[in-house]
Amino acid sequence: MRILCRPYPQAMKSTTTTTLSLLLILLSSVAFAQMPTLPVANPNNKGGFKMPNIARMYGKVLDAKTKEPVEFAAVALLWYDKDSAIAGMLVKGNGDFSLDNLPLGGFRLKISFIGYKTLEQKIFISPQKMEQDLGNIVLEQDEALLNEVTVSGEKGAVTMAIDRRIYNVDKDISTRGGTALDVMKNVPSVTVDADGNASLRNSATQIYVDGRPTTLTLAQIPADQIDRVEIITNPSVKFDASTMGGILNIVMKKNTKPGYNGIVMGGIGTSNRYNGMANLNIKEKAFNFFMMYTYNNQENITKGYTHRSNIYNASPYGYFNQDNNTDSKNTFQFGRVGFDYSINNRNTITLSENIVRGQFGTIDKQEYTNSDGNKNLLLYGDRTNDQQSWFINYTTQALYKRTYPKQGKELTADLNQNHSISEFNNDFSTNSYLNGGIVAPFSPTKQKNIGGSGSDMYTFQLDYVNPLNENSKFETGLRSYYKNTSNL
Repeated sequence: MRILCRPYPQAMKSTTTTTLSLLLILLSSVAFAQMPTLPVANPNNKGGFKMPNIARMYGKVLDAKTKEPVEFAAVALLWYDKDSAIAGMLVKGNGDFSLDNLPLGGFRLKISFIGYKTLEQKIFISPQKMEQDLGNIVLEQDEALLNEVTVSGEKGAVTMAIDRRIYNVDKDISTRGGTALDVMKNVPSVTVDADGNASLRNSATQIYVDGRPTTLTLAQIPADQIDRVEIITNPSVKFDASTMGGILNIVMKKNTKPGYNGIVMGGIGTSNRYNGMANLNIKEKAFNFFMMYTYNNQENITKGYTHRSNIYNASPYGYFNQDNNTDSKNTFQFGRVGFDYSINNRNTITLSENIVRGQFGTIDKQEYTNSDGNKNLLLYGDRTNDQQSWFINYTTQALYKRTYPKQGKELTADLNQNHSISEFNNDFSTNSYLNGGIVAPFSPTKQKNIGGSGSDMYTFQLDYVNPLNENSKFETGLRSYYKNTSNL
């Protein structure tokens, strides 16, 4: 059972409306396990059916000598051929663990804890083994490690909190140089479709950045700047209690090491793929200045063809051939600058500015021919689709944070302003000719689409959090939300 208690109002409007309210009641939510659903017909799936993630495996972790439970041991299910996590948890006080909503396929189960040898075994989930009891798994003490003077620990890929699961992006090197879309594809229980939309439990989800709503899409957030992703399936009113599909909270990196430090990295690949990132941090006494910049460019060249024969009564009566050449180029930039001022050990003020800009261009050229059943040319021509778009986003934040000696207890107040502009310019042209080079009727045809949108979003939020115990916490706060949108 998870109890999240907090009075918290929320308002959202697409017109220029400001709402400010204060709730004086306590809300609680209890998370109930969901029954797995059977495969159902999917009209958008050419295969006709889609198998949901409904497999489960469980067991108990014990000490090899004492046969006592190894409490808080880390259990992770990894892909068979890479280190991306599918699911994970910490072992309970009685040694039990259970991994739910698993897909089919081959995996590696990894169990580790300080002072014990890491255990790893192969696991295969098939339709005949949708639920597996792994029995009692014993961990052997690592005597060599116990004799060491220095004890070191490593943060797991997936960790658990009271009301969320946390995926640590630094543990997944496969996302370097990519975007948040690449990160989400490796986050357990998150599904990303072909259009870049993320979902939890087959329901649309909301994207937050640093705990606040944003107008950015997953394709507009660089993976190199993401510290972790918090998967909140049953959000409290601190975020948006009315969200049915859950929330993906993207927490950006922030360097607070004392002194002067920074990092510069870059990458290059085929098809004009290259990226770079620079991060600088200066911390002296009460001030901490940070600045970072990311550049990403990639080009994709795709070639394809279509050869079609029209058959009637087992005899061809016509042929259609088409060749496609598509060139897509994306350029993406992300910058962040700001500073922290520590009034004292437990009171901090932060001012920061994020600037994101992207340009996306696709040129698709097609050449086609139509012939009769004897392969005599009837019609030929070409089409060109030139689609260009760009966006720019500014996010300004002023934050005050007060912490307390009690772990997890804090008071925060922040004002966020999010300004976004996007435009697109699409040109479509078609040239058709009859046999002999005669211009076909209604040719050439040209079409031009121009449009864009803009939005301004302001959020003020006051939050107070006080953990009651390991399984519950008290939350209360105040929120004001204003949004103005326009379309060209």
